[in-house]
Amino acid sequence: MRVTQACDFLTWLADKGHRSTFEFPVETRSIKMGCATSAVAHESFQIAVRKGKIRKNKRWLRMPTDEQLHAWLKRVYQTCGHTKGLMCETVLLTAMRREEVACLRTDTLPERPGDWHLSKEDAPRHEQRVLIDIKFGAKGPSYGVDHGDKVGPERSIWIPLDLAERLHSYREIERPKALRRLVEREKSVSGKRKCIMESVHLFLDDVSGLRLNARELYRAWTSVQLPFKGWSPHLGRDWWACSILWGELKKHEHLASHGPHPSAALLESTAMSIIRLQIQPQLGHKRDSTTMIYLQWVADMLGTNLSIIYELDLAGE
Repeated sequence: MRVTQACDFLTWLADKGHRSTFEFPVETRSIKMGCATSAVAHESFQIAVRKGKIRKNKRWLRMPTDEQLHAWLKRVYQTCGHTKGLMCETVLLTAMRREEVACLRTDTLPERPGDWHLSKEDAPRHEQRVLIDIKFGAKGPSYGVDHGDKVGPERSIWIPLDLAERLHSYREIERPKALRRLVEREKSVSGKRKCIMESVHLFLDDVSGLRLNARELYRAWTSVQLPFKGWSPHLGRDWWACSILWGELKKHEHLASHGPHPSAALLESTAMSIIRLQIQPQLGHKRDSTTMIYLQWVADMLGTNLSIIYELDLAGE
């Protein structure tokens, strides 16, 4: 369990009166956030941050090639099985955190496809997405515990229609087989009924029928040959963000006709809009500084320099 999650749990216990007040050392830091009413497009705020929290330098992102990614994912499916492979692919296609994927419920995706909220019903199939709400295992304040999962801030995210259909197929076909193995170990009818009622998580182990947690997802992710050292579920979220950003910017290639300097400025502005309107809400990030690394990545890909305001945000100044 992450230290932050442990702190959230102890704080929740204190709020409920089950233990004394939980205190931990903090320090004040200054951050910048986008602001439409500010003359410089951002405002500075003071926040309290827990001392001793490790901050990894993410200024330079490394992403696998398409061939490396497909080969790695194929190895996961072949070595770890369909369920764990699907969990890893869900991280890549939705940018959910591994804890959020492990905490998905059987009813997170509406049971009837006819009830799914589609982004554009008249769009080509490969462009269609389904809206779902997630809160279990989400990072941020804790609002309690449900079936062993932290209840975090709720947010809505989009998932590809193809993935939604495969999750639905897993829920209808593979999951009942895994649950049956768990239920068969119970002797009494009441025990079997309780087992079924308490099995609320979507992803179950193929052999035991027990829920698959975030640690098991991580082990499956890293148990095969990786595209490169350090490839992790967190980088899988970064891969999703970079893929979305690059795909959207490809739609604006006509901006290059304005010349090198104007086109760079226009692409930079477009990239920031994509980050703020599409990427930040999906990732669950609250501050521009957290997702500024993606702007640096696209600048590296295009061979341009960032504006000074974005350079400062990236440096956290």
